[in-house]
Amino acid sequence: MTVDATADGLKKLSVKDVFADDRYRVPLYQRAYAWTKTEIHTLLIDIQDARKNSLRNGADPDPRKYYIGSLVVNTSRSEDDVVHEVVDGQQRLTTLFVMLSVAPEVLGHPQAWSHLLENKLSFEGRSDARDDLLRLARRGPSAINSLRTDGIKNAAEIIQSAALRGASTDVGAGTAPADDHSAAKDPSFTAEDLEYLLEHVMILRTDLPPSTDLNHYFEVMNTRGEQLEKHEILKARLIAALDDPTERATFSQVWDACAILDRHLQTQFSPSKTDGVTERARIFGSEWDTLVPRNGRELFDALAEQRRGENQADLVDANVNRISLAEVLETGTRPQSGETTDEAIDESGSYGAIVDFPNLLLHALKIFRHEEFSWAVDIDSRPGEVRLEDKYLLEEFALRHPDGAGQARTFDAHQVREFAFVLFKSRYLLDTYVIRTQANTAGDHEENWVIHRAFRRRKGKQSQQLSARNTFRANDSDSDADGSEAAVHRQVLLLQAMFQVSDTRRSSKYFLFQMLQWLHAQDQTSPVRGSEFVALLESSARDRLAVLYSPDHVNLGTMVQNFLFNVLDYELWRLAADQGRMDRLLGFATQVGRLSAEVLRRDAPQFRFRYRTSVEHFYPSQPATEEGHEQLPGKDVDQFGNLCIMSRSENSRRNNLMPKAKAEQFASKGQSLKFQLMAEIATKSEWGRSQIASHGEMMTQILEDVIDSRSAG
Repeated sequence: MTVDATADGLKKLSVKDVFADDRYRVPLYQRAYAWTKTEIHTLLIDIQDARKNSLRNGADPDPRKYYIGSLVVNTSRSEDDVVHEVVDGQQRLTTLFVMLSVAPEVLGHPQAWSHLLENKLSFEGRSDARDDLLRLARRGPSAINSLRTDGIKNAAEIIQSAALRGASTDVGAGTAPADDHSAAKDPSFTAEDLEYLLEHVMILRTDLPPSTDLNHYFEVMNTRGEQLEKHEILKARLIAALDDPTERATFSQVWDACAILDRHLQTQFSPSKTDGVTERARIFGSEWDTLVPRNGRELFDALAEQRRGENQADLVDANVNRISLAEVLETGTRPQSGETTDEAIDESGSYGAIVDFPNLLLHALKIFRHEEFSWAVDIDSRPGEVRLEDKYLLEEFALRHPDGAGQARTFDAHQVREFAFVLFKSRYLLDTYVIRTQANTAGDHEENWVIHRAFRRRKGKQSQQLSARNTFRANDSDSDADGSEAAVHRQVLLLQAMFQVSDTRRSSKYFLFQMLQWLHAQDQTSPVRGSEFVALLESSARDRLAVLYSPDHVNLGTMVQNFLFNVLDYELWRLAADQGRMDRLLGFATQVGRLSAEVLRRDAPQFRFRYRTSVEHFYPSQPATEEGHEQLPGKDVDQFGNLCIMSRSENSRRNNLMPKAKAEQFASKGQSLKFQLMAEIATKSEWGRSQIASHGEMMTQILEDVIDSRSAG
């Protein structure tokens, strides 16, 4: 056994010896296993490179040791057992466990691994992950098809593929060719690599002193720049308030489910039946499309149903008997629990969320504390309220305690449960009513906005599917006259996209807070009415416009705020469907008005918001005077009538083009509606001082009309 120990609790262990005599448990506050192909391939390449380099460095008295990283544990001892709780390094440790479960059999290694790995690593409160590791330890690669946890199954498949590539090659230990780790070539893992991993790759394991305050330890590690996520530290702090093991496991399940933002929340809950009811149905109803619990107690009770009959030892002990004899005998049959289950296929798609998990936590905290937001009140003037900036995540939860009192204190068990419910409901509302992006064949998935509701689509008696459809549909009361698509759905989509392209950062999304706060206040037993949602969003847009707009603020050239252009585009889109308002605001007495009306009728139906973040002069501020182009005074080129918004790449390509040239080159590129109005005027007339003034007056009149409608309302 290769073990070197020091007086301060630091042990130098070979990978083989890490699992030789010791048991490890990943606690609830740690995130689920999440390494992807990139991290696993990097680990495989590092091991192979270290082996090859050790062979080339014969002068070193001990050339074969390679230190792969650290493992920090908090050891608990009882009369019967010693378990190392993994504080830091669980992603690497889990990957090594999977490697030792899969690679030896593929590579024909003589070591029998089942007695070595079985029950050596478990996940507290995550029964599927715990059972998957037990399956791998007992059955090796033959268990891969029966694994239930996406991350662990993905890792096992990646390692199996690398070992199969290694088994099919003849790479001599001393005659290896020059290293080639190009992106197009997946690494192999050979028998020589496995032997080197077992005997010569080392891990530094640190045992924390028994009296260590883990929260303080996390803070110290975080200050030193270690790879500890702030939301993981927060999870550990909150879960410490729960004494009951079942509640700790339930809180962890809620937290982990909410953290996975690229698919609907329903996919994180089992469709298998327990006592005749599926976990998914308990939470989301029989059609999987509504939120049943109404508070933290109901949410925790519903999820605890799945754990009924488990005692405290079951929650922390990996030595469980949930795997059937048939599986042990390698039949590959998945065990049945309770009644015969209906198979459900989760295929609700993969999405890109407009907010990340740490910032979602802050939104939930702000809602939990019943805070308000108004565009008319400066953010900096509200020092007592939650800041929607993830860099302040731990500070906000330390300062903004539930009762808002002047002294910081920790959450108690009741408050942790209720916050978990607010977080869970926020995540459900985010999935159901807030825009996300979805990949498409056009390649513009970063701007392919969707709002999808998950639902249960039944296919025959034995098959059920979790699928997704537009949240506001044509057969709802708010629908197009022709019934092809709910008009309100497109309107909600455009309004939210208008805010998103104006506030592109994942933090400080106060428009999102306003939406979530309003959605929380709606009756959750019935769907949100699209027309009421539109009214909220338009009211928010008008309020924000009223704060930002003034005649002095729109003639500032490239200093004009993006939101003014985006809200104008929305109003132009809306204007195209309102002939009376269009006649009043555009008129037909001038050529500029007639051309503008023609463009809106033609182009508005296809308009969508894109990430146009650069303000440009339509008539260039620095024209090529040597070619005879007139240099307009700054007060003219900086007028709102001469400004448009576009992507930064487009701005750099056409910055000094004259208006007609810009119109001819880019008018068909899905530009803003304001740009398309300007392009039409320049193409069919000309673009100079007169057109700048006329177009600018028309556009500002539209914005002022929006503000006036706010005052009238």
